[in-house]
Amino acid sequence: MKILITGITGFVGSHFVDYLSQSQPEVEIHGTVLPNQATNEVFGQNQKVVLHPCDINEKFEIRRLIMELKPDKIFHLAAQSYVSSSWENPELTLHTNIIGQSNLFEAVRHLRDKDFDPVILIAGSSEEYGPAKDGEVPFTENSELRPQSPYAISKIAQDFMGFQYWKSYEMKIIRIRAFNHTGPRRDSVFGISGFAKKIAEIEKNILPPQIETRDLSAVRDFTDVRDVVRAYFLAAEKCQPGEVYNICSSIGFSFKEILDKLLNFSTMKNIKVISDPQGLRPTDGGKIIGDNSKFKLATGWQPEIDFLNQTLLDMLNYWREKL
Repeated sequence: MKILITGITGFVGSHFVDYLSQSQPEVEIHGTVLPNQATNEVFGQNQKVVLHPCDINEKFEIRRLIMELKPDKIFHLAAQSYVSSSWENPELTLHTNIIGQSNLFEAVRHLRDKDFDPVILIAGSSEEYGPAKDGEVPFTENSELRPQSPYAISKIAQDFMGFQYWKSYEMKIIRIRAFNHTGPRRDSVFGISGFAKKIAEIEKNILPPQIETRDLSAVRDFTDVRDVVRAYFLAAEKCQPGEVYNICSSIGFSFKEILDKLLNFSTMKNIKVISDPQGLRPTDGGKIIGDNSKFKLATGWQPEIDFLNQTLLDMLNYWREKL
């Protein structure tokens, strides 16, 4: 089997390579990277991975690559994935996420024949749902979509584009709405990884013993990224084209609960938590929890890694080793 992962050097893409290398040794792994992008830090000397310079915003580049590889499965992970950045530069977010995916779909559509008709998984987001109203959680795949950021708008567009290309051209597109996922190697611009990094820095006396936070009351549905990439592979194997599936734990954790657990893991017991209302964002607060029953029924998947006790400890240890 030949697999193409767009955005392979990203957080999820790198963990997906780990999963495929360990559990699917017969798979041939290809991935797109931006031209002139350094990749040794991500994959080292992993000989199973073949990297291809390709910007999905350039339609001729992506068409050339698809024509050359003709992969059996495509996992489309390349995206502008920072919600906060989408407020600062909505044009970049909308163009990369929407036009980039359109370029990929069009390349596949024009090259399809009896010998080339790949499964394409597109990674949507729980941000499509927006915060829940009273009594609305957990979100099912039929819940109302109420996007509250340019990023969420771009993900809805990707999601519905997938449906349209399946409906119009019968392309084998699997639509995923992944809820919050994290783990080791997550960039520190994301909240939980930022907490873990600061605690590691405090332990090494790099920072004073205090952490500034935004709203800690928000409740989110978190899954370990290593469970999520396993889910992606199962989705491409067992889910129905045109359908949409939530990938989530169906368990909500408040950010206060998460930070308290990280602090409990720390060797420093005098770290102060200071509220910083200046850092609040329009999407802070509320409760976002998903219903994963449709996906579990289709694939038999369920999370295997204990998020509070294993994922968070692994993240803290990652920063302890990296600093």
